[in-house]
Amino acid sequence: MISVGVILIIGGMVIAKMQPTLQEMRANGATAQVLGAFRTAREYSVTYRRYVQVSFPGYPGTNPNQIQITALNHLTQNAGADRIITTLTLTGTVIFQKFTGVPDTPDAFGNTTAVNFEGVDGGPTAGMMFQPDGTFVDTTGNYVNGTAFFGISNYLTTPRAVTVLGATGRVKSYHGVAAQGSTSGGWTQMQ
Repeated sequence: MISVGVILIIGGMVIAKMQPTLQEMRANGATAQVLGAFRTAREYSVTYRRYVQVSFPGYPGTNPNQIQITALNHLTQNAGADRIITTLTLTGTVIFQKFTGVPDTPDAFGNTTAVNFEGVDGGPTAGMMFQPDGTFVDTTGNYVNGTAFFGISNYLTTPRAVTVLGATGRVKSYHGVAAQGSTSGGWTQMQ
């Protein structure tokens, strides 16, 4: 019985130590999802010569963990009705959120809110989309730069961000660390 007790105690300690690593893996999985969603939207737009909208349904309210890609076929003559390409729900307990003590990304597109495009929480109210030339714009054709911040609440090593440069449609991802005590927070670009 003593051996079983020792094994259980050691097992519990190992599980407790692995929890932050597990949460970081979930945050990395969510990064792949958000990055993939933006890149899929851009590729679809260029390949099929369609306008493709990116939106965050449920943000910031009841579902702050979804991203939706929609082909706006009504903007292309004889292309038919709009079609939702995909709606992704971020893995685990990852949600779109900001972390205290984490600055803006090196791209400096703004960090006043968790989903900040064109300086607007959640993006421009009329919408934002990739054009057939691969650029990312609002409905009036202005380039949209922005960042989506996300991570797991209470895990200071899980902040992640994905940025989009409107003029080129380039999408980048970042791994962040929240400020702790005397250390400041910051970002490292992910590959």
